[in-house]
Amino acid sequence: MAHQLSMADLPYEVLTYILFKAPVKTLIKLRSVSKPLLSLIDSPCFIRLHLRYSIATSSNVTVILRKESELFSVSLESLDAADELAHPLMCYSNRIRVLGSANGLLCITNVAEDIAFWNPSIKKHKVLPFLPVDRPCDHGMSMCGARAYGFGYDSVNDDYKLVRISQFVDLESEGFASEVKVFSLRANEWRRVEEMNYVLCYMKKNGSLACGALHWVVTKKFKLDEFDQIVSFDLTDEIFRELPLPKCLEDQRVQIEVGALGDCVSVTADYHDVRVDVWVMKEYRVKESWFMLLSIARTEVVGSFKYLRPLAYSKSGKEVLLVLDNQRLVWYDLRTKRVKNVKILGMPDLFEAEICLASLVPVEASRRRCGKKHNLGEENHKKKRDDFLSEGFKLVL
Repeated sequence: MAHQLSMADLPYEVLTYILFKAPVKTLIKLRSVSKPLLSLIDSPCFIRLHLRYSIATSSNVTVILRKESELFSVSLESLDAADELAHPLMCYSNRIRVLGSANGLLCITNVAEDIAFWNPSIKKHKVLPFLPVDRPCDHGMSMCGARAYGFGYDSVNDDYKLVRISQFVDLESEGFASEVKVFSLRANEWRRVEEMNYVLCYMKKNGSLACGALHWVVTKKFKLDEFDQIVSFDLTDEIFRELPLPKCLEDQRVQIEVGALGDCVSVTADYHDVRVDVWVMKEYRVKESWFMLLSIARTEVVGSFKYLRPLAYSKSGKEVLLVLDNQRLVWYDLRTKRVKNVKILGMPDLFEAEICLASLVPVEASRRRCGKKHNLGEENHKKKRDDFLSEGFKLVL
């Protein structure tokens, strides 16, 4: 009787090559097929390889849509139907906020100020220790004039971090003070870091993650006539630094918003009733690398709108997905300068949007080393297997 070949009989290299390009939903189903497959798919090396492939090829990208208590997920590539997500922070009003996304992990919070790191793809979450707001030392300061969060990944230390900025304002003296605390998933604790000597321009505006840093729009003083600028917080050295603006936006009375397109910093400049420009910093921290990605007149191309935000590139990179007034999604063709309305089945009529990568990344800090042996039947030696994991990713790009 002929022997029937199973997946476990395949060489480790072949099996890994097949699986690390598979969608997350497929991999989750395969985890229940056998213990060897479970061991492979759950291994830190495989999770990292799958993540790197997804980022490099713009695969497994989803759009998260939030409306009050509801969260929806839709594939960026198809943008066809929105699937409702059951988030883990249920409370009396069920209202939810998304504080950021990194490598498939969402950081979410509710009205009770519970905060969790959550991977909706694998349905795992971790609730963070509660963090009260400290009273300012200067009693003339208000309890809390503004509070902002930022969530991201520190690639040097393989750590996911949440930054909370609490700002206190003295309206009489126009003074301010800030308290900045960082939660480290690897350390599983909050700790205080250096103060941010800038005033947040937008209350409750999340920091935008790009190039290993979080970014906010700020001013240097608590005055209405101050010019807006961008400050970054490096997630590795945990230091605030100013980021140069495009030369044409320096010292200009124009409303700006910082964001991210791909892994590049973007700036949206709103000239009120005239137009909206979107700039992208091609080389991080290099002022001369800013280039104008698009410019849209208020009444042209997309129709009348009050608010515009670029969300993501298409997989081909030839189009940009735009959010209009938190009510519409449109594809903007960078060559023809034309737009195409996006119609998603089940999409809420009013929403906030966030890009999230579907991944296998766990919500607990990984302490296992790559190269741990997996029992997959006849497999090659450990060194060859490890070499494949480190080099195999290069072979497919």
